[in-house]
Amino acid sequence: MATGARFTQRNNVRCSVISSARSGCYNCLMSIHVAPALIPLCSALLLGVLSACATTAGNLAVSTQTPSTANFSETTDATPYLALTDFAEQLGYMTSLEARVLAMSDDEPLAMGALGSALVERNPNNLTGHYALTAFYQHLDAADATATHSLAFDQRQLAILATGDGSQERPYRVTSRAEAMLTLMHDEQVIVGSIYQSNGPTPLQLLLLSRKDAASPVASSYFDLSVLANAVGAGDEGNRENPWEALRILADNDDSAARAAIGTYLAGQRRYEPAIGWLEMASREPNLLAHTLLARIFWYQSGVTDNESQGDSAPVKTAQELVTKAIENHVKAIDLGSTESMYTLGRWLLEDTHTSSEDPALSPQKKREQALSLLEQAGGLGHAESYIYLASQYQRGSRLPKSDDLANRYFAKAADLRNPKAVISYARYIAGSSGRESRTRLMPLLRELADADDPEAMVVIGNLYAKGVEVRRSARKAVRWYKKAVEQVQSSHHGNAAIVNEVAWTLAVTDQKGLQKPDYAQAIMDEMMSSNKQVQTHPEYLDTWAATYAANGNFPRAIELQKRALYFARTQERNDVIDILQTHLESFEAGANITDDIP
Repeated sequence: MATGARFTQRNNVRCSVISSARSGCYNCLMSIHVAPALIPLCSALLLGVLSACATTAGNLAVSTQTPSTANFSETTDATPYLALTDFAEQLGYMTSLEARVLAMSDDEPLAMGALGSALVERNPNNLTGHYALTAFYQHLDAADATATHSLAFDQRQLAILATGDGSQERPYRVTSRAEAMLTLMHDEQVIVGSIYQSNGPTPLQLLLLSRKDAASPVASSYFDLSVLANAVGAGDEGNRENPWEALRILADNDDSAARAAIGTYLAGQRRYEPAIGWLEMASREPNLLAHTLLARIFWYQSGVTDNESQGDSAPVKTAQELVTKAIENHVKAIDLGSTESMYTLGRWLLEDTHTSSEDPALSPQKKREQALSLLEQAGGLGHAESYIYLASQYQRGSRLPKSDDLANRYFAKAADLRNPKAVISYARYIAGSSGRESRTRLMPLLRELADADDPEAMVVIGNLYAKGVEVRRSARKAVRWYKKAVEQVQSSHHGNAAIVNEVAWTLAVTDQKGLQKPDYAQAIMDEMMSSNKQVQTHPEYLDTWAATYAANGNFPRAIELQKRALYFARTQERNDVIDILQTHLESFEAGANITDDIP
């Protein structure tokens, strides 16, 4: 390719804001009010407390001398730069220069020269510096100089790409956020979100969210900046590989990812007002992560009215004001491609029954149309949960007209995304009626999950064999899969009680002769209920336990356990199950077993 040709569109990639090419209108969203609920906030990011909140702009003394085009290192190693005795001070300076380079528009190539020169002077292998100098010399039609810096850029980029694959487990190793951003921008991706986090052996990891265009899903890329954190704390053994000081320096120099990380940490500490301040600063550049978390904080705060919960230093806002701010931030996140915000707002619109009377334009029909548009968009961008939600609504016929055809269609769309939850949900839906036919091949997808040790997938496969749905009916194969699921749960450190309960119930109360395994059902329930204290007060599990004893003819024990199930159901005000439990008790008292269909 021609030297420097890829730089011609550098800033459209960086600066373009994702257009609102989505269908649906959001001008009516601001009056929606829904019942507040606590949405868990991420708190597992960084350790430590930040005391300084003020941001300061460093003085930039940029050399205007023409840089040499032949004195940069032929290696891509940044060790000399990282080993500077005053690295912590230099980090702020370099960060501010790199930020200015990335913010430059196409009509400012001459300014790139001084910035690039200053960057390369301190780090001869600085990717951002060679990016800036390539643009500068390209504008001057200086072919040799352009080629020199373009080659240096290529060398450094190839070195970065050789360090990993961009996954969380194998992140690319870089020395700055600007390097990470340029690595994605070189692939013509638009950065739409960023945050630093700690991830096990990686003290300082950068998550960048990006997308090709408004019609493409958001992708995650991870970068390892541990060398940077190490260099900042190089003079203090106790602070080596401690990211907090580096994070503070970056935040003071307008680093959106650092500010988002600090805001997230503070939110996890329930220090909402300072968290909001940092997140709003982070959102000054496109950062859907900051907007998403702001929306969650405001949504949570809409459920409280006291100063302690909202923040001592801020005036208390009304629930409607907070909901409005939550929606505003979700809309901004949607503009940047957040499928989670599309899903959340879609649900709010479909489920909300507290629309402000001041908004007559937002009719139930209009709300439904906007909800469906948002959920469809999210699903089309790979958000399986949106399709599952639509399918379940059409299946139940509560908020949307009941339609087996549409339920089947959306379950199939979700399963086609190869989302484990979607595959299992669709399989359970199909197994619910022998008259239903799936629109996708479920068994191969379920077997993939089972091969990955998913016990629920194993149970569902057993259900399909037991009912003869998608496969030829076989009680023998069904039992084999049920037992395999239980063995997987029992061998894991965190047993799934629901799996054991479902298998025991099926094998104890089924009316299919080949499936009846009451001895095995009682044995696995005995083991679980005696070893897991968390399930010993669970009415449904006690009900199953009682049913296994009844299936084995031990009705006194069944009655004892069923009375215990009723006691806990009444104590816990589980009115949804009390009548069923009472009916089962009456059957056991009459010396009769109970039967039920396969789930």
